[in-house]
Amino acid sequence: MAFGETLVRTPETPYILSSGIEARVRSELETTRALRLYPLIDAGALAHGLSSTDLHGVEYLRCWEVSAEIHATTVADGILYTSRFDDHRCVALFDRAADAIAETTTKAIAIGAAQATVLARHYGKIFVES
Repeated sequence: MAFGETLVRTPETPYILSSGIEARVRSELETTRALRLYPLIDAGALAHGLSSTDLHGVEYLRCWEVSAEIHATTVADGILYTSRFDDHRCVALFDRAADAIAETTTKAIAIGAAQATVLARHYGKIFVES
């Protein structure tokens, strides 16, 4: 999911360039304790006056403001939200969650052209070698 959240930000752009892929690596994390996640979905989003346009639009400012408010006023480790690109749930962790996660042995793995092509297709994009 991080692929979509970082590389598919502009729906009108039909391509994902290999230069953008080459600048990133993939790692896996595991939790070391239960995460306290603030649900910024459904009623949780509405309670902060967020519409689906706010949550799924191109502008992030309002979401960042709400995230900062949640960070300042709760003990949540992060937020649970719905991806802008499909119906998958995503997690954004605050810095205070550092003790709740650990690296696995899967770290700093390059994303190859074949995998990038499959991921690009998932989001309706075309992977292009640049």
